[in-house]
Amino acid sequence: MRLEALINKNYDLLTANDREIANTIFREKHTVRKMNSTQLSEFLNISRTTLVRFMKKLGIGTFAEFRLLLSEKGEQQKNTVFRMSDIVDNYHAMIEELKDHDYSRVCRMISEADTIYLYGSGNEQKAVAEEFRRIFLIFGKYCVDLFDLGEVELARERFRENDLFAAISLSGESAEAIRVMRCVRGVEIRTLSLTRWANNTLARMCQENLYVGTRTVYQTGRESYEMVAAFYILLDILTVRYMEYIRQELTPAFSPGQRQKSINGGCQSSI
Repeated sequence: MRLEALINKNYDLLTANDREIANTIFREKHTVRKMNSTQLSEFLNISRTTLVRFMKKLGIGTFAEFRLLLSEKGEQQKNTVFRMSDIVDNYHAMIEELKDHDYSRVCRMISEADTIYLYGSGNEQKAVAEEFRRIFLIFGKYCVDLFDLGEVELARERFRENDLFAAISLSGESAEAIRVMRCVRGVEIRTLSLTRWANNTLARMCQENLYVGTRTVYQTGRESYEMVAAFYILLDILTVRYMEYIRQELTPAFSPGQRQKSINGGCQSSI
């Protein structure tokens, strides 16, 4: 799990001072990476004890683990020229990370949902939401696309406790997406965000989060393109994990003794 994801997950445990520490670390990431714990404490104007306490709130046991999380592959690279080999390597690393993620809680939310409501904050995000809907309709899930805040406000009257609201956003910081999620949080419904890797507001507002690493490539000074295929790869991997989850749920759990007893019992004939 990336450092950004740990902060999103444990955000409510952080004090205002902790959040300022996190903001400084992300803002000065390239400088912080080269520091040891003593240098970082001095840089942040805090004691080493405070730094250790901050890491423990995030579930980080050692400073070495902290540095590893800080320097993990897949970090957003800005103003990067177009190199196909780098992009391919990026996707390979991203797929490996997505493959190793624990999807069990998300799969349970999807499985238990009577209705799945989907919201995308932009045109591309709406296309991802439509693909999500297409996939899970195959599994018999009732999915509803919501176009904007007005539709969400109308639909919220039908939200139920076991339903799922999935919000898809690149940055997780668009004003419309945040207004939508504030509206959703006013009722009992499970929430899921799909965003790119970042410490973002939308992810902090949701119960579960899925992250992908997108990449912006620059061909000229003016032209750029953010590659979003990672969202579709995430959906493919989520689909496979969901199929595995459903298969496990449908498979009766027998202990070895119960299994042998069942086998023996099935072989017995009446006298």
